[in-house]
Amino acid sequence: MERVNKVYHASRNFVFKYILALLWTSFNFVVFCKAFSNYHQDAEYYYLARILGNGLCVSRGTAPVLNVTMALITLPTSRSFNLLLHKIFGKCSLRLLVHYLERVKVLHLLMGVSLIIVAIIHSVAHFANIINFVSNYDERYREINWANGPDDNVFRLLFATPTGFSGCIMLLILGAIAWLARRSVRDRFYNRFLTSHHLFLVFYGMMFYHPLSNIIKHQTNTDRHKIMCDTVDNATLHINEDLLVLCEEPPQFAAEVKRAWIWPLIGLMIYFVDISFRYLTSHSHRYRVRTEQSYAMAGYAVHLRLQFLRKSTVKVLPGQYVLLQCPSISTLEWHPFTITEIPMEGRNNVTLTIKVRGDWTGELYERVVQREQFRRSLGGIDPYRQLDFLLDGPYPSVMTTMLDYKRILFIGAGVGITPFVTILRRLLTSNIDNPARVHLVWIARSLETFLWFADDIARLQEKFWSQNKPDRFRVKLCWTQNYDEALLEECFGDMPAIKSRMHRGRPDWDEIFLDLVTLYPKKLVSVFSCGPKELTKEIRAKCKEFSRHGCTLSYFHEGFG
Repeated sequence: MERVNKVYHASRNFVFKYILALLWTSFNFVVFCKAFSNYHQDAEYYYLARILGNGLCVSRGTAPVLNVTMALITLPTSRSFNLLLHKIFGKCSLRLLVHYLERVKVLHLLMGVSLIIVAIIHSVAHFANIINFVSNYDERYREINWANGPDDNVFRLLFATPTGFSGCIMLLILGAIAWLARRSVRDRFYNRFLTSHHLFLVFYGMMFYHPLSNIIKHQTNTDRHKIMCDTVDNATLHINEDLLVLCEEPPQFAAEVKRAWIWPLIGLMIYFVDISFRYLTSHSHRYRVRTEQSYAMAGYAVHLRLQFLRKSTVKVLPGQYVLLQCPSISTLEWHPFTITEIPMEGRNNVTLTIKVRGDWTGELYERVVQREQFRRSLGGIDPYRQLDFLLDGPYPSVMTTMLDYKRILFIGAGVGITPFVTILRRLLTSNIDNPARVHLVWIARSLETFLWFADDIARLQEKFWSQNKPDRFRVKLCWTQNYDEALLEECFGDMPAIKSRMHRGRPDWDEIFLDLVTLYPKKLVSVFSCGPKELTKEIRAKCKEFSRHGCTLSYFHEGFG
């Protein structure tokens, strides 16, 4: 079984990262080639192709690729769909579900990148078509020519027609979405990222408007007017009865039946079904919550405990997350936060630890701080009354499977420790067999961050020491900035279990992974991390490097950025 797991996990990253990209690219290429071939060989488009050349085939070949992509691009980001998969595969193949959830953002990005590339090719082909409509204008076939004459203005066709205008708007929208979706913008200006991504609704609207110019027309009487008939002179035509039958009518043209509206409609339906389901769920009594406790924590963080109003206990799994909205701050923004304490017997609440990372969390922190100050100075009067929240979820994540593995290494950077906290507390409150070995590396810039869960870590160490299992839980805490021995003594002088495991600077990954390889030769170790992209890349590279030394390191990561 161990050998099967080794092969399985060694091939997992390759399959999901490269084969998926290859399959999606191959699918798009097949769709493109099929459409290209139809317009290149179909006699109905002979006269139009004579005016436009290969620009017709390229523009029409890329059109169905764009349509299919826009129909599916909203599916990976549909949380309702992911929740449905969790209910299905959670009973059949949880491992397959985890791999999908881990790559769901990759799927969305893959579709987004392919959409931009194909849209540029499509636009260049159409710009060539505009030039050819003008330069190859033929008075005999005015009804299939988009231009009004050989002197028509190219810029009129580009900016003053439904097809040209909508195409330019869609390109600008794609550019804005791509530019503002960069990680540097997402982290610092989340509102801009969120607003720009909702421009996709305008993009879908332009897709409905785009084909209204009817620039693609086909010949309707190819049985009574074969191709090349216009090259035969009248004298030859009248002395040859066979040719006369084949060319008895002048060519007649008509616009294509419009079916492109189906594809954006599918994408919109997925989006609206998802947000409608989530809206009804978050506003239903089943998931209605009230604020039970809120206070500011050291290190610019907020402790938030939300009480479910329903009587029955809400089922929440360790490692899951919720989407949170505070209507008094914004009625549009939903932010994901990992649950740090799940409902237990006799209690029906969830706890969140929220680190200040942007304008929304900053505003929440300021309100919580001001409430505390006013309560102290005004004898309990709350200037904001009660902070109300809407909760959507919980939703599954790759971290929900940590309890299924024998040996795990969890690496958290700052608030990235939160997915592990529910596992830590489960180990504290119950005697479960898995995970049998736990290695924790927690990295933080300030000492205040370690105060959040230092008590839980120390208590879990004491529990395993009392059970004569000191090796079951190994901890390494890394304080990376402004290391101060005096401050360390002041904060953790009475907690030797924490103080002795505090290290200065970034962790030595070679030492940590070499330790794993030495401890677990020919075994499977599951590595989980939650933190910035740079950390994810570094840990993934180390897993690949040290998996060659006889220990299989399976890597999972979580991130909302």
